[in-house]
Amino acid sequence: MTLPPPGPADIRAAYRLLLDREPDPDGLAHYGRQAAAGKLSFARLREILLASEEFRGKARRRRAQVDIGGAVVVVDPEEPAFGAHIARHRQWEPHVAAALARHLAPGAVFVDVGANVGVMAFRAARLVGPAGKVIAFEPDPANAALFLQGVAANGFAQVRLFPLALSDAPAVFALQGGSNGYLVAAGTTDVMAQALPGDDVLGGEPRMDLVKLDIEGHEPRALRGLARTLARHRPWVLCEFNPRCLRAHGGTDPADFAAQIFALAAPSGVTAIRHDGREAPVASPAALLAFWEDCDREAAASGRLPPGMAHLDLLFRAG
Repeated sequence: MTLPPPGPADIRAAYRLLLDREPDPDGLAHYGRQAAAGKLSFARLREILLASEEFRGKARRRRAQVDIGGAVVVVDPEEPAFGAHIARHRQWEPHVAAALARHLAPGAVFVDVGANVGVMAFRAARLVGPAGKVIAFEPDPANAALFLQGVAANGFAQVRLFPLALSDAPAVFALQGGSNGYLVAAGTTDVMAQALPGDDVLGGEPRMDLVKLDIEGHEPRALRGLARTLARHRPWVLCEFNPRCLRAHGGTDPADFAAQIFALAAPSGVTAIRHDGREAPVASPAALLAFWEDCDREAAASGRLPPGMAHLDLLFRAG
């Protein structure tokens, strides 16, 4: 069911909820005209207010340092998608952190595509030590600012941040969706992101041990843009497999992405890692899709997630 455009009462409620104040007369009139012209939806109003300097300024004042076990991340403890969970539980995706611990050693090089505020990048920095290197990519300006505050708080000299997205060709995108944002067509929102192929940025790196990708459905294009780098270094790859995001944000059939993963993987195969840390080898693209369907049914039956919302992390050696 499609919602009607927001009315004056809805606009007032959005201001109160997100900005903790009544709308100014000019703002109320402006958004009222936009809604009347059919140019303003509830989703668009939410995105505008969340991206506003006023809202982001409130978030800056709420920043907190959180020890996640040997490293500090800087988060907004009231940000619902990410910061609140980390502030409360002092961890994020422990199954991914465990995979990093198995595959990174002192002196290693870790590439974090979709670094957010640095949870995995900073864990990796502790594992690789001063002799190693962490190369992170995070296009969201708010996340990148928190990431750099974390670099300073930890005193990491081995961490490099590129405020870019990785894709299969140079492009400019817009960012949508808050702290766990995703790339959309330029002009859709006011928050913009530069994208480059990873091969263009990482071509001079002499070593690469592990590449992690978690970019809300843009993984197929980022992997295509990393093809030469993966073939040269043959690193371990830890990549999210999220059919909902692949379809909705990336316009990719999950079956096509499954085939792409197996074309990239070495003969040793692909391991699927579930949300709870359980792992299973998957022998083919069809087996991966069947395994995801089983996980999704289980998550829906338990009430943990609505149907279609489950995701996996895939671990494989580039072949």
